[in-house]
Amino acid sequence: MIREFFDAVAADIPNYSDTEFLVATVLISTIGLYAFYLMVKRHHVTRLIENTPTSKIRSAAQGYVELNGKAQLMDGSSLTSPISSRSCVWFRYIIEKEVTHHDSKGNTTTSWQVIKKKTSEELFLIEDETGRCIIDPDDADVVTTDKRVWYKRDFMQPRRYTEELITESEPLYAIGLFKTVDRAERHHHRLHVSTLLRQWKKSPNLLLLKYDKDNNGELNQQEWQQVRMAAERQIQREYGHHASQQPLNLLEMSHNTNQAFILSTLSEENLIKRYKFHLIGYITIFFITGSFVAWAVSVRIGG
Repeated sequence: MIREFFDAVAADIPNYSDTEFLVATVLISTIGLYAFYLMVKRHHVTRLIENTPTSKIRSAAQGYVELNGKAQLMDGSSLTSPISSRSCVWFRYIIEKEVTHHDSKGNTTTSWQVIKKKTSEELFLIEDETGRCIIDPDDADVVTTDKRVWYKRDFMQPRRYTEELITESEPLYAIGLFKTVDRAERHHHRLHVSTLLRQWKKSPNLLLLKYDKDNNGELNQQEWQQVRMAAERQIQREYGHHASQQPLNLLEMSHNTNQAFILSTLSEENLIKRYKFHLIGYITIFFITGSFVAWAVSVRIGG
């Protein structure tokens, strides 16, 4: 079957114009080069995980660290997935609709088109036997074992739902930039303000009703500043002027692009196996596309 495929392609190659052949080879080469880029990146991340020792939260050094613990909600907070109402500390979902395509020859194909997707931004905790650390999940590469896909056919266009969760008390592996914020009130205050603003963003209509002074359906920079000031006043009322007596640990994205920020409910060992499996796939794609382009050029020149 493979031999028949190459024979058919070899017979068609001389029929392509120079422009068509160039576009095709550039496209295939681009796929191969992108696979090579992903291969190098995945190899780097795998080595990073393997070579970074696991730290305990209480004794973790400032900088790039690896932690193992359990996922926990922030004190007094709660979070549920909007599409399943399941309780969690982090969620990501995608809603797609089935789209039908018809070509000029009357053939029909279907594909899935994204109509909505969202990733939670709420802070949560990783906890081990020595302490707790706040996680800011923005820009993290999140790998979860709790992933579900289901379909609904009660629409004119069928829907596909994909949901990934990190649930409370679930084992969590994390690697990223660790820092212990000093005990000055302004740092503790800022984190609470950030959390409150994220909660308010879930009700955009209420924000517009209270702060959209020019009634244009969106908050400009000045109006958003009023929202932030209101959040700061509310936090000030709720927490007063008492500084936190406990060190405040934070794990977030590093400014160093060579340091990956990963959150995973897979164990470190299984995460490494997963990345190595991907690495093999990218290597395979790179060599297949490169060999195919070289073969096609030789056929073209020989033809």
